[in-house]
Amino acid sequence: MVVLPGTAVAAEGEPALVHASPQNSCKLNIRAGADVGSALLHTLTCTNYTTCVHTPERELPCGQVVTGGTYTCVGSDGKQLTDNRWAEVLWRSPQQSFVAVGCAAFRS
Repeated sequence: MVVLPGTAVAAEGEPALVHASPQNSCKLNIRAGADVGSALLHTLTCTNYTTCVHTPERELPCGQVVTGGTYTCVGSDGKQLTDNRWAEVLWRSPQQSFVAVGCAAFRS
């Protein structure tokens, strides 16, 4: 589970909030597709949030993920991370929007 210290997973049945993590200079890109080449819609900070589309599942704090393009960032353990998991978020509904799961922080 990618949950930073001091954050919690959303209550059962409620989508989590997603924001940037301090390990990544408080920047998390919201993209129009599940790939770093997709249009940049917005950059979240450590203090502004958006909502995950799906409810949390087991070890997935933002619910179902999609496999997309590969990205790199600093993971919650402070080490460089390469991943391809993306979470759908509510940014420009009904258009789809995605964030890189490994780079994000979640809270209820």
